[in-house]
Amino acid sequence: MAKITFRGLDEYVAALEKLSGDAESMIARSIYPGAAIIANEIKSRLSALNTRVPGKYYENGEMAPGPTPQEKADLISAFGLAPMRTDGFYTNTKAGFDGYSAHRTDSYPNGVPIPLIARSCESGTSWMKKQPFMRQAVNSARKKAELAIIKTFDDETKKHMG
Repeated sequence: MAKITFRGLDEYVAALEKLSGDAESMIARSIYPGAAIIANEIKSRLSALNTRVPGKYYENGEMAPGPTPQEKADLISAFGLAPMRTDGFYTNTKAGFDGYSAHRTDSYPNGVPIPLIARSCESGTSWMKKQPFMRQAVNSARKKAELAIIKTFDDETKKHMG
């Protein structure tokens, strides 16, 4: 945490008032560095996903090792962070997927929804092995992201009160 020294009470009160006016924007600026760390870890895990041979038919209980190479590329390009949002007392952003894959099927003539492909990879299906990339990425990057948020907020506090 930031350590700030004041000589008088009036100076301290003035610094707190200045800080309180910019608190929301300071919090928002602190969230993105942590979110970026988690997003980079997720993209790294997406790049490491196993893929299946396009057009190969898996039979006799054989499970596909993962999405097609095209679906994997679509997952990577469709991943991103949502704009910052304040909900009551919480300020956050979401990491997720949006759009449709280039892989068209009878059920999905516009392309398979990217969130559906991501969920299939994360949890597996009756025909595809699971590869929990999202859960593992968040768990492995959580502490580093929290530290980045704290450091950024401390730096912002020092700027405003120093």
